[in-house]
Amino acid sequence: MGTILFLLLFFFVLLPLGRVAWAVWRQYSTLRKHMRRAQAFGDAFREQQEASRRQQDPPVRKKKIARDVGEYVAFEEMRVYTRSETTTVDADGTTARVTVESQVEDAEWEEIS
Repeated sequence: MGTILFLLLFFFVLLPLGRVAWAVWRQYSTLRKHMRRAQAFGDAFREQQEASRRQQDPPVRKKKIARDVGEYVAFEEMRVYTRSETTTVDADGTTARVTVESQVEDAEWEEIS
């Protein structure tokens, strides 16, 4: 009689519980594997983002010459307007309109004492 009760307990209680526990364990191990892959992908993505950010942002460079070295020079911008001349040129029976502009003039310097 004890053997029959043990077999009934085994087939109707312990075996289904074992199958459920095995299915849960497989799902858990599969989930862990996917989480590891996702974490590796996230790490690679973060490294790529950091590398691109380092390439985009130039490193901050210190000034080679301190601010207190040298003299302050006051200057004033002056605009010099020049007039352009339009001329008509005949070459081999053709007429072309040419705009002649004066050369760019250099800045006028004034010594500050």
